[in-house]
Amino acid sequence: MEAQPRDGALPLLRLLADLPGPRRVGEPLSSHTTFRIGGPAWVMYWPTTVEALVEAVRRLRGEGVPHRVIGGGAKLLFADEGFPGVILHTGLLRHVEDRGETLWVEPGYPLAGLVRQGLWELAGIPGTAGGAVVMNAGTKHGSISSYVVAVQTLLPDGNVRLVPKEECGFGYRTSLFRLQRLPVLGVELRKPKEKRAVEELLAERRRTQPLGLPSAGCVFRNPPNLSAGWLIDQAGLKGLRIGDAQISPKHANFIVNLGQARATEVLALVALAQERVEKLFRVRLELELEVVPA
Repeated sequence: MEAQPRDGALPLLRLLADLPGPRRVGEPLSSHTTFRIGGPAWVMYWPTTVEALVEAVRRLRGEGVPHRVIGGGAKLLFADEGFPGVILHTGLLRHVEDRGETLWVEPGYPLAGLVRQGLWELAGIPGTAGGAVVMNAGTKHGSISSYVVAVQTLLPDGNVRLVPKEECGFGYRTSLFRLQRLPVLGVELRKPKEKRAVEELLAERRRTQPLGLPSAGCVFRNPPNLSAGWLIDQAGLKGLRIGDAQISPKHANFIVNLGQARATEVLALVALAQERVEKLFRVRLELELEVVPA
């Protein structure tokens, strides 16, 4: 018989017992993602220091325990069955240090705070600094990588390293940290020379995106010289609904949760959009959203 969350959690709790920070068994992942979708995590742990996060990852790697580091949960779709392992939540790692021309930011620091520091291109994007670095989050106006000086991470060999920007592998909604599943422990960011007003950018996002409903933002990457939302719209799928998951009538590259959407319903819409667009335009849409299986 397959282990249930509470049974499977006991050895995981013992593994992390001496590390500082709260932990919960069977914590619903729907409460920790912008999609508001996902079953229970066997254990969710909030380290209160970066050192505790490092030690937790080292132990979990050493024991072969499935684990994920999350912040705001802005680009994640967890399975309806949940996650059979440990979710390491960076929500308590929010320290920011002003170093004069740069800022040192812990991974759980909210993006809204960085916008107030002058990183205006990130206005309206939910989530945290760590997740933004992993995804190289941004808008058409720019991405967080344009401000990155260096990123501290935990390598597969267990060593902590400060990776200079040139080695971070930043690309369109990707990075070394996403490709190799490396946790972001902190990031040094160049401070903008001047602050710009963000009201116009926020108004544009409210006008063109379904910000009033739970979603993961854009589901697909834009193909070269094309818009994924336009392709899905032209395929006649705008507004299509399966259960409580819907391709947004406002922006076709958003799938929104109308109430009690399930991951299986979102994935059915994803598959349908990919199939229809490929058939009509011979373009294969690639996910920007990260799907975490049970």
